[in-house]
Amino acid sequence: MEIEPNLLGAVFSGCRIVSKLGQGGMGSVYKARHEALDKFVCVKLLAAELAREQRNIDFFLREARSAAKLEHPNIVHVYNFGQENGAYFIIMSYVEGKSLQDMLNETGPLPVKAATEIMTGVLQGLSHAHSKSVIHRDIKPANILVGTDNVPRIADFGLARSITEEKQLTMAGEMVGTAYFMSPEQGLAGTVDARADLYAAGATYFYILTGKYPFDGKSSIEVIHKHIGEPVPNVIMINPDVPLWASRVIERLMRKKPEERYQTAGEVIEEFAKHASDNGNEVRVSAESTFDLPDVTARMNARAAEPVASLESSQPHPPAPPPPPAAPQPWDSHNRPAAEPPRVHPGPASAKPALQLAALHNGLKAGMHLALTMAGTGCFVLAGASGGASGSLSAPFVSNPVTAGLLALAGAGLYLWALWQKPYKFTPLYTLFAAAAAAAAYAGGAYIPAPHGTDTVAKAFLAVRLGLENMFASANLVVYALFLYLAASKAVFKGWGLKAFAVAAYLLGLALTYAYFKAGAEVTPEKLWLAVGGALALLGLAAALTQKVFSLFFNPQFLFLVANLAMFAMFTNPQVEMITDRKERVEAEAARRANAVNHQQYQQALMAAQSEMLYDEEGRPLEVKPPARPAQVHPPVRGKLRNQARMEYYAALGARISGTLAGSAGIIFIAFFLALMANACFLEELAQSIRERDLF
Repeated sequence: MEIEPNLLGAVFSGCRIVSKLGQGGMGSVYKARHEALDKFVCVKLLAAELAREQRNIDFFLREARSAAKLEHPNIVHVYNFGQENGAYFIIMSYVEGKSLQDMLNETGPLPVKAATEIMTGVLQGLSHAHSKSVIHRDIKPANILVGTDNVPRIADFGLARSITEEKQLTMAGEMVGTAYFMSPEQGLAGTVDARADLYAAGATYFYILTGKYPFDGKSSIEVIHKHIGEPVPNVIMINPDVPLWASRVIERLMRKKPEERYQTAGEVIEEFAKHASDNGNEVRVSAESTFDLPDVTARMNARAAEPVASLESSQPHPPAPPPPPAAPQPWDSHNRPAAEPPRVHPGPASAKPALQLAALHNGLKAGMHLALTMAGTGCFVLAGASGGASGSLSAPFVSNPVTAGLLALAGAGLYLWALWQKPYKFTPLYTLFAAAAAAAAYAGGAYIPAPHGTDTVAKAFLAVRLGLENMFASANLVVYALFLYLAASKAVFKGWGLKAFAVAAYLLGLALTYAYFKAGAEVTPEKLWLAVGGALALLGLAAALTQKVFSLFFNPQFLFLVANLAMFAMFTNPQVEMITDRKERVEAEAARRANAVNHQQYQQALMAAQSEMLYDEEGRPLEVKPPARPAQVHPPVRGKLRNQARMEYYAALGARISGTLAGSAGIIFIAFFLALMANACFLEELAQSIRERDLF
């Protein structure tokens, strides 16, 4: 690699540069000879263009300060740093070898034993750094140097920071790290701790075992979104030679919530140590993979595979081995003697009762969750209905605070109970649906029209009766359109059966939106918006059929939402233009009348001025000035009138929708639909937890 002529032979803190090793994001790295110690070292120089900004200098020197605190065989040692010869430099130990990334580029994925040994060294280095309150924040194969002695060393502490450091060099909301190995909390630009390094170590372990990133995408933003929202792929499906214990370690290291991961690097090192024998040699894991992997693959492919025992039932069995001696034996991670041969899974007849019990248990959990959310929604309806016939949101807590408060607390308690049933205790989408369902139920109960003096129970029964009577009324078409859109958006990225349902629901919801706004329309809808809505619906249909994961641009949810808005505009714009025409005629007539009155008053003033003669003190006639001609009154411009008409139309439309929804119990429909969407989220989480349990 070429070296700049002005740097060849340059001396930094007694180290003379002899060759260039590489180029990084912050600058260049050179090989140099320490003249006093007569040994090779590395000199890292900050790029001249970056040295023009103080913030880059602070980043560069912070790397030196962070690494200088650390002295460990698995961390590149920093000898000195500062400024000399017009450049900022760091003097580091020289590692004869190559980066882990270069090793993978040359040889491909590493064997399990070699990969585990390297990661054990990396974790030992991280454990030391974390004990000194230093977080690396950019663990990846390119920052791990493997020497000729096969000892891994962590390098590039450019993004590291001290946990107790008061001065934060990263700006608020800034993401630091490499997207392919970045923890979810780093992707969200949140506060990170040592567990972010453990997540990156898990992603690195995944990468060196498979040669593939855990999450890939067309941009860094897409990769970060996957780290935040998508489950970690099963490493065994990419490399079947990876043992189950390694897959479990990766899964726990890369959990989304830091509190669910390993909490220290030492815990991971202990996990690795469990799979090594007493004499230090790794236990061959082929036996574990052999008897467990077919069952795992069968479960993941959702087909009933014949267990090993049934495949071998037609062949003669060898005689049973003699019983083991009574002396104590070491126990493996499966809580059985290490010398015990692998157990063969029982046949379908013996496994069937366990599967049936598990299905029954999960069915009871789903039914319990449905009952709790429906009952909680009903309590919020009663809380809203306790306000009597006033029809305002504050009325229940003004006129009947005790009843309203108790019912609201009961509804909240039932929803919290339902939340406790969830496999994952807090998920944003579930929380959004549950909170919206509670709010809509309360509003529906409060706004139901009722005669004066109606009590809480009578008003609630009135809401039920109105809901049943208006279940298929045209006033509730917009409710069904909303529900179909939400249901389709939830199912569109699932299997082909649910994908077909999502497509049908999107199209039916769009048709209901068209029918709702077309009903009672006084003008012909705009064909341009009809064409736009149709084109967007076709694009949404194509996206729904082709996309398997969330896409930021070719997104069926967004396309069908805009298609619904186009249907809304198709009927809104003609109505607005009609109101604008009416206002324009009214304003023109008002301007004409004002001008006529002003002209008449001007003529009268002019005649009075002409008929009146005034004289000065000497009796000479004075010249009388005619009155000023009044300014012409012009009607407002059409654009201003159109804005006024649009606001009037939206206000009238909002009053119409809220009135019809209140009168037909449509708001209560919305509440129960949102509660059903929360149950859909629960079923999805339950299925995911079952897959994880069966896999691990």
